[in-house]
Amino acid sequence: MLVPYSWLKDFVALDVPPDELAHRLTMAGLEVEGLEHGLPCLERVIAARIVSVKPHHNKDGVYICSVDTGGETCQVVCGAPNVKEGMLTALALPGAELPGGSVKETTVYGEASQGMLCSEAELLLGEDASGIMELEGGEPGAPLAKAMDMKEWVLEIGITPNRSDCLSILGVAREAAALLHKPLKSTDNKNYGFGQDGFQVEIKAPELCRRYCAAVVRGVAVGPSPLWLRQRLHAAGIRSINNIVDATNYVMLELGQPLHAFDLDTLRGPRIVVRTAKEGEEITTLDGKRRALSASMLVIADNERPVAVAGVMGGAETEVTEGTVDILLESAWFTPSQIRRTAKALKLPTDASYRFERGIDPEMTPLALARVVQLIEELAGGRAEYPWTDAYPLPHKARRVAARTRRISRLLGMDVAPGEARSIFESLGFRPLSVEDDLMELEVPSWRWDVEEEIDLVEEVARIKGFDTIPSTVPKAACWEKGPENDSEFQSKVKRLLASFGMDEAISYSFLSPRDIACLALPDSDPRGRFVKIKNPLTEEQSVMRTHLLPSLLGAVQRNISRRNIGLRLFEMGKVFLEQDSGGLPLEETRVAGVVTGPRFATSWAWPDQDSDLFDLKGVVEGLLQRLGAEEAGFELGTPNDPYYLPGSSVRITVSGEEVGTLGAVAPAVLKHWDIDQEVFAFDLSLERLAKIYRPVPRFVPLPEFPAIERDAALVMDDSVLAGDVVSYIRENKTEYLEEFTIFDIYRGKPIPKGRKSMAIRFRYRALDRTLTDEEIAPLHEALVGLLIKRFNAELRS
Repeated sequence: MLVPYSWLKDFVALDVPPDELAHRLTMAGLEVEGLEHGLPCLERVIAARIVSVKPHHNKDGVYICSVDTGGETCQVVCGAPNVKEGMLTALALPGAELPGGSVKETTVYGEASQGMLCSEAELLLGEDASGIMELEGGEPGAPLAKAMDMKEWVLEIGITPNRSDCLSILGVAREAAALLHKPLKSTDNKNYGFGQDGFQVEIKAPELCRRYCAAVVRGVAVGPSPLWLRQRLHAAGIRSINNIVDATNYVMLELGQPLHAFDLDTLRGPRIVVRTAKEGEEITTLDGKRRALSASMLVIADNERPVAVAGVMGGAETEVTEGTVDILLESAWFTPSQIRRTAKALKLPTDASYRFERGIDPEMTPLALARVVQLIEELAGGRAEYPWTDAYPLPHKARRVAARTRRISRLLGMDVAPGEARSIFESLGFRPLSVEDDLMELEVPSWRWDVEEEIDLVEEVARIKGFDTIPSTVPKAACWEKGPENDSEFQSKVKRLLASFGMDEAISYSFLSPRDIACLALPDSDPRGRFVKIKNPLTEEQSVMRTHLLPSLLGAVQRNISRRNIGLRLFEMGKVFLEQDSGGLPLEETRVAGVVTGPRFATSWAWPDQDSDLFDLKGVVEGLLQRLGAEEAGFELGTPNDPYYLPGSSVRITVSGEEVGTLGAVAPAVLKHWDIDQEVFAFDLSLERLAKIYRPVPRFVPLPEFPAIERDAALVMDDSVLAGDVVSYIRENKTEYLEEFTIFDIYRGKPIPKGRKSMAIRFRYRALDRTLTDEEIAPLHEALVGLLIKRFNAELRS
């Protein structure tokens, strides 16, 4: 929206320059997108000096002028009688948009004309149209606004959809007055002249038109508007038409209330009926187009036909023309959603619909009507006929909202005193109904459709104080380690992690057959081999309490394989029950176990045909421990206490030296008991020990600022050397700057001697404070490799 600075001064005594006002408005939520000189028509209009003048050889009263534009000379054909050599005047260059149209480079009476020498009237700078302007000062080529030292400024404000109250000079002035702590000039005038016997208006759709005010003005003389009015309209981006239409547009810009003028003699009745359109009705709108109406559209009609599309555009048959003598003025309030749908359906956006569809002030309609009547009487010489009509079937009910100053202060992060908050609200038109200590109940003004609850009032205080005055503080957040979660939360986390690794949860009974436990071949000295019998079992197959989760999982594997579901990744979390030497109730321990068997991938052309192996399950366990926060988990070969694993294919899992479980290939004898003829790999973990290593809050490691240096070493060593021993030794002898290492290749075969293997290790070195050099890393790396060679009787692979 374009807002002339001088127009704002009609409502509030501005004592700040335009640029400061623009900043204050922007900080209050009304973004000023541009600040320009007052009249857009002065763009591409410059001061120019006439160098020479010669009469046109074929046309009397026309002159060919050579004009200095400040470094260049152009030719302009001019018919002004006062043109003379040495005269400094206004030149509109090609491309300039003047009130009378665009300036183009053209040919006039056979001579090229590269612009237009302008009069005051042509630039809306005065009434004189008798000749071209003569400037008193300035340099050729300077913009005319600068040469004339024009002080008018126009603020281009981006109004958000919720702030329809600011789609007027009054609305912006109200904001400026509150920001600058200035009084707002009163626009209220109760002597409207409304009465019972005014012009006949019937509202048949009160839910779509809550209020309709009308006034008759007789004896008007339609003609051009005075210069001051045309200047203001032009500065605000509105084209001047005639004094009647210009008056309605002027009041719309000034007060935010769209208005319309009908030629009274063209209304049939005369009478106004506000109703929805009838099917098949049409109307020719002011743009000359014939438009079909639907029953969902609201129209302004007379006794016989629609004469306007309500809130969008008037009809051509009742428009004000040069021959109009008597007019009917309309000032109404229409439902925003109705106008929005109609304007969109007709593809007819207008300045009026733009305001109506965002919501205007229902209490402004009579005031705006009084203002436009006053203006027309001044401009067109008519006289108003009394009384006026005010049809108001659904009066506006003011909304009430309460605010707490303590909450305002807390949300804004700064102290706001109750008196200060009240002063801000009153400056914006809110009326305090009651004030009790911290609580303030306010009546929302009729023009503020966007204020509905307390948080909206908090925003009002923030806007008027200025968003830039809200103190900037760095958020404070204390870092602490989260306390231990309860068993249920921790168990759920472990389940989610295993599921994220592609495992499916199995749920089985805690009762087993004695044979299912016996097949594990556990010695009598092992509590897991002494099962607890149930006194009243349902069947022999469920007569003892389980001491291990593996039998339950192997039973699930067997049932799935029998149904040709051979690719399985299962886990179960549950209690095991161990008999105590002292008798009494068994010891209950919660554990989690899992099995992997069958193809590694689903059958597909994209994946190789491979079976799962021990390393698939090892990866799952490593991932679980890592996500739980375990550091440097170890895998030690051999599980002598677990005979259900295949010898040489099982490991004990340790964290910080404490065993948390086991992992390995299930022994063939155990698989035979379950009639399983494919390899199965299993893990068994203590949930209680996992909970001890669990670190709920991850440790933050900053991203490295400096690049790393990598070095590879391939060591040939005995085939019996375990990779885990190599990893442990490197950790024990970790050198400075060593950030990470990994074994990325194991090779057996030529030219490596039989009984030996090549182990390739990649070392990554990095400093936190600088970029390392080869000279720094070389001795450190060579020393570490030397230790490995000595410890494992190895040699560097050539």
